[in-house]
Amino acid sequence: YIYCPSLALGGENLSPSERARNLGVLLDSQLKLEHHLSAVAGRTFAQVRLVHQLRPYLDREALLTVTHALVTSRLDYCNKLYMALPLKSVRRLQLVQNAAVRAIVDAPRYTHVSNILREQHWLPVGLRMQFKVLVVTFKALHGLGPGYLQDRILPHSF
Repeated sequence: YIYCPSLALGGENLSPSERARNLGVLLDSQLKLEHHLSAVAGRTFAQVRLVHQLRPYLDREALLTVTHALVTSRLDYCNKLYMALPLKSVRRLQLVQNAAVRAIVDAPRYTHVSNILREQHWLPVGLRMQFKVLVVTFKALHGLGPGYLQDRILPHSF
């Protein structure tokens, strides 16, 4: 934790906070994102339980749509920020994805999911992060991305 003295503004003393939320991401002073990942995992596990409860009432296509809306979207939101984190930090999100795919196919809790993920054409969380970064990079290099990225990402020639 970096020491920062309190700041006086309009006669009020403002002290620094250990965490701040920006665009839904809970940032800590060391950018470890541990609190954010815990919050995302907890909220998303709750959505996985909801998907599991809905399973008897929905056909497979509807169940996939609900899962993508409630679970996958939460795992993907700002996941580019997790690229520099250690794998153990991102592991919690992988456990959520594993639970979601088990809920879709109604697999027992301890079923190994690698083959199920492959059958569903889902990339594991770590590879999803890499894929999304590569898509943004590809678009920037080919004039399809935002201008501020196109100006900064240039092709490298060997």
